[in-house]
Amino acid sequence: MKIYGCDFSGAKNPEGKIYVTEGNLEAGELTVERVFSCEDRLDLAYYIRSSQAPWGLDFPFSIPDYYLQEQYHSSWDNFLKGAYDDTRESFRQRFGVIHSGRNSRDMRVTDIALQAKSPVSSTPIAMHGMLYGGRKLLFNLREAVSVYPFDEVRDHASRLYEVYPSHGWKTLQLKSSDPAAPAEIGTRFKALVDETFAITVTAQSALGTLDAAGKANPHARDSMMACIPLAYCIYKYNLEKHWPVRPPFATEEEWANREREGLAVRLF
Repeated sequence: MKIYGCDFSGAKNPEGKIYVTEGNLEAGELTVERVFSCEDRLDLAYYIRSSQAPWGLDFPFSIPDYYLQEQYHSSWDNFLKGAYDDTRESFRQRFGVIHSGRNSRDMRVTDIALQAKSPVSSTPIAMHGMLYGGRKLLFNLREAVSVYPFDEVRDHASRLYEVYPSHGWKTLQLKSSDPAAPAEIGTRFKALVDETFAITVTAQSALGTLDAAGKANPHARDSMMACIPLAYCIYKYNLEKHWPVRPPFATEEEWANREREGLAVRLF
């Protein structure tokens, strides 16, 4: 089974900031085969539609329940349908100046579980820009894909999962900037997560995570860590076949809020 991970960008000019990792999952082994740059979000949409495969995407698929109630009548569908109601600036102004992680009101339950940043924050990282671009991508793909955990799985359609690469790097006790990180992933995974699951990072894919100067490209590295946790959850929990069932990594509260706030797939 082909599995993809993507480091997404919501920037006005995303060139050089969107990377895709392609992996192949067979039984209990993932082979990371290729890492490549995606010039534009339109190109990414094409790859997603045409692949008919599972994708791990590293942007928030929804917003905290407080803002969903306040502005979208507690409906994720309404939130998605509003993708073209705002300019980039007016979307930012919907939430005001929010510091990531300062207030639980500004966090989804899944963000808290991941120790992630608020998806509507403007400082120190403008996460709302990622959310702005990601919502448009989901809106334009909606008729052609299934989005976890909001939809039902459809035959011959790609399946989209929210992931958070930083959590994967932290779990494996690796720094994405470490030149040797790709080579250590398989060993660290067996020692810290599951000794029954094998990960092979090919030389070609490891090379694809380096820039022209031979230094680690953070976007390319994160696309790899967008692919790996999704592949593991598909293997370990048969995630592709059990969308209506709470996976072991999700808390009861996350699961209760999933239809509004979404759910990020993670190792545990």
